[in-house]
Amino acid sequence: MMRKIQIFPLRHSYRFSWTGIFLFVAYSYALTAPMLASDLFPGTTDSEESAKLFVLDASGSMNEYLGIYQKIHLAKKHVKHYVDSLSERAAVGLIAYGNRLPGCQSSRLYQPFEDDKSKFRNKLYGLTPSGATPLAESIRVAGTYLAGKKRPVELILVTDGIESCYGDPEKELKILQSKGIDFRMNIIGLGLKPEERAAMQSLAKVGKGSYFNVDGDGDFQSAVEKLLHKETISNMPATYASGSTRTSSPIRILNWERTKVDENKNAYTVAFEFDHPGLKDRCITMNLKSTASDSLKPAQLGKLRPENPEKVSKLETVCPNQSTGRGKFSFEARNGSAASAVLELWDMSGIPQVVGISQEVQIGKDFTEGSGPDHSEK
Repeated sequence: MMRKIQIFPLRHSYRFSWTGIFLFVAYSYALTAPMLASDLFPGTTDSEESAKLFVLDASGSMNEYLGIYQKIHLAKKHVKHYVDSLSERAAVGLIAYGNRLPGCQSSRLYQPFEDDKSKFRNKLYGLTPSGATPLAESIRVAGTYLAGKKRPVELILVTDGIESCYGDPEKELKILQSKGIDFRMNIIGLGLKPEERAAMQSLAKVGKGSYFNVDGDGDFQSAVEKLLHKETISNMPATYASGSTRTSSPIRILNWERTKVDENKNAYTVAFEFDHPGLKDRCITMNLKSTASDSLKPAQLGKLRPENPEKVSKLETVCPNQSTGRGKFSFEARNGSAASAVLELWDMSGIPQVVGISQEVQIGKDFTEGSGPDHSEK
């Protein structure tokens, strides 16, 4: 049995319960007060975070401009922001290629894993673009350094081009995986051409990571924020696994369905499942976002909040009695309106706080890549 609260409907007709009022106040607080992973998950420690190893392009083409910035300056700006946003004890390392060295053997480890951010920044700021793009060699250098290390590692490749030294980056990644090195590889591509972008997307897929395309300052900032957000989610306790399939969140969207109401309107149902045995009291909130909506103004968010809160046009909440189970949210929307849904799981047993967030699903389209296999439409 679930008790249902409609907090912020499209037409502003309010139906409150005490739990709804409580959650609304908590939601408002969450929009203005950033939340740290250690606050949300008392069992999470900095030592459990994956180490970060940047592989930075310092080839000659990084002197070129992307928008109003030289690519190398854009990379330095946002890599610094990423590192500064990590916890004080997070281990960060730096590999770079090019950097005054000609030829295809320019890849070097400039900074081993340390929690001294000032050393990392000094190495980062000292990079001077020159030379070629030996991606395969850089992956080999990373593998040599990571061999024997037990903690998980996140490789973050920042590049404005593909392999230019006749190497095979995908083959080198598979060699690292065959050696049992625990890593994933995310790639940030600066101003890549369509065929180059496709190659980097394929490489990120082999590395079990994500690809982010950057065509300017705003794109780079968005990529960094998404990487930071993913790291927070990945630090959730492993007890959030459902059955034999492990997942990074205790709240998941399963599928959506559409039925026609009339010529101008459709009815939608979003099905979800949740599992969090440790919660004594819980609520699940659906954030329905529209590209045309400006219902909520932008605010400072914690890392476990939906992106682009200014686009949230509807908030609806159910508070199930059981700690695991399934449920549905239903709503109506005009034909052709663009919308997406993302769900939050709230711990209501004390001070309300978000303990899980689902993937974001485009309503009216297939699931976004990697978000889940179930999708139905009628």
